[in-house]
This record gives sequence, structure tokens and C-alpha cells, in this order.
Amino acid sequence: MERVTTRLAVAVAAAGLAFLAAGCSGTTATSTGTHPSPAGAVSGALPSPFAVTARYAPALLGLGWLGALAVGPDGNLYVTDHSQRVTVISPSGTVLRRWGKPGSGPGEFRFIAPEPSNPTATMGKIAVGPDGKVYVSDSGNGRVQVFTAEGRFVRQFGSYGSGQGQFLLPADLMADSAGNVYVADDQTETLAKFSPAGKVLWTIGGGQSSDTDLTGHFHLASIDAHGRLVVLNDDKQRILYIDDGGHKVDAFSPGFPASSPTGGACEATVDAVGNTYVSGCGPGPTLVYDRAHRLIAKWPGTMSSLFVSPVFGPNGEVFALAVDGSILKLHITLPGA
Repeated sequence: MERVTTRLAVAVAAAGLAFLAAGCSGTTATSTGTHPSPAGAVSGALPSPFAVTARYAPALLGLGWLGALAVGPDGNLYVTDHSQRVTVISPSGTVLRRWGKPGSGPGEFRFIAPEPSNPTATMGKIAVGPDGKVYVSDSGNGRVQVFTAEGRFVRQFGSYGSGQGQFLLPADLMADSAGNVYVADDQTETLAKFSPAGKVLWTIGGGQSSDTDLTGHFHLASIDAHGRLVVLNDDKQRILYIDDGGHKVDAFSPGFPASSPTGGACEATVDAVGNTYVSGCGPGPTLVYDRAHRLIAKWPGTMSSLFVSPVFGPNGEVFALAVDGSILKLHITLPGA
């Protein structure tokens, strides 16, 4: 876990300074306008994959440093932050509702900071299933909690430990159309599939495979149109496509620049047509690959560089978290995307 924690610590520290600067400025919560990539900043004449159409300042949304974000089937944005809450935001930047507080009971959270020197940073990951259920990695309590879109507690599964169905540090997670949940444990370096009832169906990683692609820290934030998990192996710098049975069916090396401040790729997401967006955990470019894994576009590392790869909604909604702590609303400019 040392490599990932160190990388996150550097990224969070740099982003935290930008976040403080942004919070002290006179910007509004919703500042519209396009932000096309300057032609000279894109090497090899690669096109820009998107434009920024709005920027939502977290301080004016009542948010601290954000831990994660996801888009639901309703098009709304669901975020966690260091206040130990979930906040739901409309595509236009209006706060709709919040729930949660610090604690260990149902509907309470203890999001762990990835680095003790940055206590405001959180490791509370969030996902929204196709049915609207909201899944939150309650990292400090070693469990996953499930809620309705309105914030009503439904159930939880997992507990702190290293046994089957337990977690040491639950992190990234996704839910499929059948209600199964996939959870990466950043401490045990495993990826597990849970049934809707919370039963472990399979586990990969954790040194159990002879395939080196399946050994390392897993980061997942997307399920593609074929039902495959799109996973980044942080240690091996490989993008993996895992089917619902836990089998690797495809993989490639994104060639993320090692000169990036974050030292390589940290997250990958996929849009509706199968393009894969690869970002670092902090300042640096976002690279876009088509279904044949060819590099087709690049968003340069600027003040609008992404802290996480974009997340995609059902009706063309696209959001990302920028390194300055703000939420970006994006418009994808790639043909057919």
C-alpha cells in the first residue's frame, strides 16, 4: 500500500493547496463557460476529449475536501467529503439533499484519510447502481453501506478483518444491473464480488493468481457496455477488463507519462461507446484510448487537470473532480461519444 499512499499524499497535498486558494477566491458555485484545450498544449496534435462547461466550487456547496463522486441513473451527482456525509447535487449545481454523520451506526461513516498529514482528505468511495441504490465504502468501519437515492439506509455488509467477506480498507466499488457489488480492498490488494445479499461470490488478487496483472492495487470506477469491470492495476500500470465471473478478458498498458507529478496512471473510466479515460491522482494529463486501445485524445495537465477520471451519466451527464477541489461539468467533444 506504500506506493499508492505516497502518491495520494503528494497529490492530495498539492490539490489541498489549490483547494484552499479556490475557497478564498470570489468564485461562484456555478461558473459557466467553455474551457477548450489550447492547441499548443496538446502534443502530437491529439484532440481535446472534452470542454469544461461549468465549475462548482465546493465551499459554496457546503462541501469540504471531496472523497469521491458518482453519477446516478437520475443524472444527479453523488459525492462524499470529509464531513462524513453524502451530498446529492443536481446537474445544474444545486444541492438536493445530504445524509450521514460521523460514527459507526447505520447511516454513519468513518472515512479514513489516505495520509495522516492530510486529515481533511477522505477515502469514502461511492457508487450508484443502475437501480438507483447508493453504495458507500465506509473505510474506517470496514464495511459497505447501501442506501436509497433519498438517503434511507437499506443494509450493510462486511466487517473489519481479513476473513472472507471482511475488509481491512474497503475502497473503490461498483454495482452492476443485477445488484451485485464489486469492492476493492486497498490493504489486502483484492477485488471481490458480492451478491445482493452480501455473499462473497469470488475474490481475485491478494497474491492468489499467477497472472501478474492480477497482483497489485486495484482501482475501479466503471462497468462498460459489455458488463466488464474496467480496472486499473496501480502497481503494474495496466488497464484490465474483468468479466462478471472474475476473469481477465483484456488488458493494455496505457503509457501514462512517468514524468507526471503522480508517477503514473491512477484511475480509468469508460464512456458509453467504449473509450477509456485514464488519469493520475492529481496534476497531470488525462489520456483517452478507443476500444482498440489506441491513444485518440489528451486533456493536458493544467489547473483544470483531473484528480479522478470523468464519470458518466445516463443522459450525457459528465462530471469530474479537478485538482483544485472543484467539481467540473464536462461536455465530451469526441466524435460519437
